[in-house]
Amino acid sequence: MDLPKGYISYSQIRMYQTCPKKYYYTYIEKVPVPVKDKIFLGIVFHSAVEYYFNEKINGQEPQQETLVKLFNQTFASLQKEQEILWEDPPEKNRKRGIAFVKYFLRQVAPAIDPLMVEKELLADLPGIDAKLKGVIDLVETDFSITDFKTTTAKWSKSRLKSSYLQMVMYRYLFEKSFGDVISQLKFIIIHSKNPTNIKHQEISIKPRDVDCDYNQMFDIIKYVVENIRNEVFYIEENYSCGFCEFKAHCLSNKK
Repeated sequence: MDLPKGYISYSQIRMYQTCPKKYYYTYIEKVPVPVKDKIFLGIVFHSAVEYYFNEKINGQEPQQETLVKLFNQTFASLQKEQEILWEDPPEKNRKRGIAFVKYFLRQVAPAIDPLMVEKELLADLPGIDAKLKGVIDLVETDFSITDFKTTTAKWSKSRLKSSYLQMVMYRYLFEKSFGDVISQLKFIIIHSKNPTNIKHQEISIKPRDVDCDYNQMFDIIKYVVENIRNEVFYIEENYSCGFCEFKAHCLSNKK
C-alpha cells in the first residue's frame, strides 16, 4: 500500500513509533475519536499565535483584547465542530488558554521578530521514494526556527530527547527549500496546570552532527515508510494502552 496521506511527517512517525496499530486506526481506518482537551487547547492557542505574528509581519501590533477575543471565538467555534474529551471542564481549559495568550504577549512575543508563520514545507527523501512534509510554527528574521508547545508541566530531558527528531526534520526541510541559513533551532514551552503561575521554557537545540543526524533521520523514516507500505500494524502494548483513545477497538479485535 502507499502512504495514506501521500507523504510522511513527524507526527505520523511519532505515532507509528508509539504504536503501529494506533497509526492504522488514525490514518488507514480513520476511526473517529474525540480530541483530547490538551491537544484542543494547543490548537486554539496556535491559531491565536499565528494571527499575532501574521499581523506583526504586516506592520500591526494586535492588542491583548483583540487576541483574547480571537481565542474565545476560535475556542467556541472549534468546540462545536468536534467531539472533545474533557479531562478538565471546558471553562477551566478556556481560562487556562486565555492566561497562556496573555503570558505569551507579555513574556514571549516582545523578543521575537517574525519572518514566516506556519510555513508548510515539502521535500523529497532520496532513496525512500517518499516526500517529507512539515509545518514550521515560526521562522524569525535571523532564520531561527521555533516550535511552540503548551503543556501542564515543564519538559523533562527525556521529553526533549524524544522531540529532537522533529527539529532535525525541520532543519532538513528548511535547508532543502532555502539553503543552509538556519541560525538556531528552539522549542518554546508555555506550561501550567491552571490559569495562574504560568511559566515558559526556551530550549535551544544544538545539532550533534548534521550528517549523523540526517543519516539517523533517514534510517527512521525508511523503517516507518517501509512498514506502512508492507502493512505492518501490530499492537505495541505498554503502559500507555490504558489511556489510548483506541483501547476499545484493540480489545474488540482481540476478542
